[in-house]
Amino acid sequence: MHGVRAIMNRIYNYAEGHGLWEEGRRSPVSKAKLGRKHHKHERQILSFDETARVLARLDDPNRLVIETCIATGARISEVLGLQWKHVNLDAGTIRIEQRVWHQDVGRPKSDCSRRLLGIGDLVERFRPIAAAEGAPADSWVFCQKRAPERPLWDSGVRDALHQAADDEGCDFPGLGPHSFRRANITWRQQVGGSAIEASKIAGHSDLEMTGEYTFVTPERQNELTRRIQQKLGEAATKNGDEGIVKPVEPKPGRPDVPPNRADTEPATTIIQ
Repeated sequence: MHGVRAIMNRIYNYAEGHGLWEEGRRSPVSKAKLGRKHHKHERQILSFDETARVLARLDDPNRLVIETCIATGARISEVLGLQWKHVNLDAGTIRIEQRVWHQDVGRPKSDCSRRLLGIGDLVERFRPIAAAEGAPADSWVFCQKRAPERPLWDSGVRDALHQAADDEGCDFPGLGPHSFRRANITWRQQVGGSAIEASKIAGHSDLEMTGEYTFVTPERQNELTRRIQQKLGEAATKNGDEGIVKPVEPKPGRPDVPPNRADTEPATTIIQ
């Protein structure tokens, strides 16, 4: 539905340019409300431990494709659209300039999707591949074995990922390379990155979309909660509080606080 709206909006823009639609007039498309987006499957991400176990079961090039998705947060179509001219091993970066979807090479999803991404320690994983293939500028980084002039199919990567996850007992409906894009955005913030940094790296146009991709796992919640409790405990220790919650004594003369019955009624002795 978002795609249809974008196409219709482009039609009105072209119509305005050709004098078929009044310049500056608001198009009917801009009034369309699509409502909330519903997901077919519950969105999940693997834990660090599960991810490591799944990766250990994958072989290259599928493993390196997934590792690149994890390291950069790039879409699978953007990773498979990489040519060696987009890779700078000296700087440790890749440039997202195009994407491959069902073997069709095209522009990235949006202007924000054109970006420079760091691959960190994956440089050492790319080097032997570049040396073995000679890394011609226009050749694909991830190509088909039987047709090196064609980029790798994403379906093969997905099948291998599902098989590896199933063998480790952590497969779930909706698991795919895009799950690791969500994981990257979540983990990047967990290790100290800001939401703005995560948004820029992901190629999102606004922080609202980044929020949709961010997961706050129970483990992360407990980690943050324990930090708060630790700070509170340190403050209590500093003030000589041994951790016993003490009731607040009512201030004398406050009419809104009823007197304690123990203070106003005589003690009663029960004789058995």
